[in-house]
Amino acid sequence: MLLRHTPKEISERKALAINPAKTCQPIGAMYAALGIHGCLPHSHGSQGCCAYYRSTLTRHYKEPISASTSSFTEGASVFGGQANLMQALNNIFTVYDPEVVAVHTTCLSETIGEDLPQIRKKAMIEGKIPEGKYVLTASTPSYAGSHVTGFSTMVKSMAMAAEPTGKKNGKVNLIPGWVEPADMEELKRITGLLGVKTIMFPDTSGVLNGPLSGEYRMFPEGGVTMAELLSTGDSIGTLALGEWCSAAAAR
Repeated sequence: MLLRHTPKEISERKALAINPAKTCQPIGAMYAALGIHGCLPHSHGSQGCCAYYRSTLTRHYKEPISASTSSFTEGASVFGGQANLMQALNNIFTVYDPEVVAVHTTCLSETIGEDLPQIRKKAMIEGKIPEGKYVLTASTPSYAGSHVTGFSTMVKSMAMAAEPTGKKNGKVNLIPGWVEPADMEELKRITGLLGVKTIMFPDTSGVLNGPLSGEYRMFPEGGVTMAELLSTGDSIGTLALGEWCSAAAAR
């Protein structure tokens, strides 16, 4: 017997066949931040949130995920976490010496209205951010969007870091979207075969799929460098793959 389905039934069957596998924005922001060389992702919220994001990414990639947190307590939840983040930035740059710290918010910090750009500016004025170091910020409340939204928001922060000089560098910005490290490696292989010089950001290849070298490194060798991110404003064009990254590039 031939079964016929209405367009509505077909649409519903397709929806059921797709597993959205959605999780919260900060996980996407943390994954994107790991695609920057020498970057330490920072979760501006409670310790439990950061531990969840780290464990989720660690279990998926089978790689140790380094990240820091503002460690909100009851006091920070009521009076704000600015002091926590200021102290965290001072500790991070003193102890771990990353090239860049990528700060993302959580449900808690977003609910109480934390202003990351203002805190970042205050940290710069007070010398909490050493010269030659960088802090990126992204607003990523867990109660809106998904991990892909958080990824896109952090990528937008990377793009906003560009410092154009007016002199073209002959490269193309390549924003891969939420894909696996192996996919990013393949994109670089294809553009290499085409003879196109690119700046891919983020780039988690060599970070979350690196070989076992037997030597501990706080920051893996892979990832787009801050020097490259700063020069993206001088690129001859931008190719953003995926709906969300295309939207972020357009904004």
